[in-house]
Amino acid sequence: MGMYVHCLIGHRFSCSLVVLLLLVPVARAGEPGLVFSVKTWEGEYTTKDVPGGVETTPVTGAIYTINADGTGLRKIIQPGKSTDYPTASPDGKWVYYQSNVTGNTQIYRCKWDGSEAINLAPSDQLTKQLKSSGEFEVKDAYGYNLSPDGSKMVLTVHDGKTGRVVIANADGSSPEYVNPKLGYIYMARLSPTHDRVVYSGPAKGYRLLLTTLTDGNTTELTPDHPESFVPQFTPDGKTVIFVRRDGDVYRVDADGKNFKRLTEGNRYVEFKLSSKDSHGSTDGPDISPDGKQIAFMALRDGVPNVFVVDIDGGNKRQITSRKVPCGRVRWSPDGKQLSFVSFEGKHPQLFVIPASGGEPLQLTKLEGAVYFANWRQK
Repeated sequence: MGMYVHCLIGHRFSCSLVVLLLLVPVARAGEPGLVFSVKTWEGEYTTKDVPGGVETTPVTGAIYTINADGTGLRKIIQPGKSTDYPTASPDGKWVYYQSNVTGNTQIYRCKWDGSEAINLAPSDQLTKQLKSSGEFEVKDAYGYNLSPDGSKMVLTVHDGKTGRVVIANADGSSPEYVNPKLGYIYMARLSPTHDRVVYSGPAKGYRLLLTTLTDGNTTELTPDHPESFVPQFTPDGKTVIFVRRDGDVYRVDADGKNFKRLTEGNRYVEFKLSSKDSHGSTDGPDISPDGKQIAFMALRDGVPNVFVVDIDGGNKRQITSRKVPCGRVRWSPDGKQLSFVSFEGKHPQLFVIPASGGEPLQLTKLEGAVYFANWRQK
């Protein structure tokens, strides 16, 4: 369930290529658009659990942008080892991503056109900055999530055996551990008010934990429910939405009260790229911008499709009815559309669909697997 990351190599372009690039429509600021990763590999894609992590077919990843109507497709980060997991900053100025180009997974950000790429989590620097909080040699940094206003981020640092959650400014500065003595934790999200972090991990059997940053107090939100994954706060910060090993969507108040199961029979947890992708990648639900609905994946007739349910568990409805697996559902910033990926032949491609349902629009036809996609916020 980990994410993997790395760095960027500069490229020179001939004058003729620059001219060609200027003629290509780009994802325009202020208009609906997405940023997404594309994976390529040789042979059949496989994963398996091994001591201390996951063994995966070597992949090359690139980052693209596209407008929500399918125009303006553009590669902004050239292929690199395990380059993946892009996110647009809430102000629309930056694209964050992970890559393993240097040999260690790290977190980067660049401008929307791919310029000014910078490593936000260099291993040596993070080790030095975090040393006062405990002895921990940082080798990798991954699994980042931005705060709703884009000023902060939480991430996971890893020493090769175990992970810790760190909170930092959005430019990577002023990193601090969150509960460093607890053990292996990750899958962290920051509250809208920046004062609480919710997370999971092996340290407590993947029970959800919430730490208040002002005093360091930690609460177990799901003491009776292990194997709870990818928690996220509702926009008002009062509720945490998550998925459990059974594949269903749950909610619990941020104080640990009012635990509730919202769906039943989803039987879907991980998005997988092939029949031999035995580990997969946790594919959690997504909360609508107004906090009133949740989009999620569920199996119907053995195929993962997109569903939406109200925040209280009512009014569940199926949005897609494809015959091949779908995944990675995300709300558009205005709440009117949903993006998702779905297989077209060997690889998944990127689609959008009205949030009320209808005919999906296929945005990409690429020689590679569209893996993660997120919307531009502005």
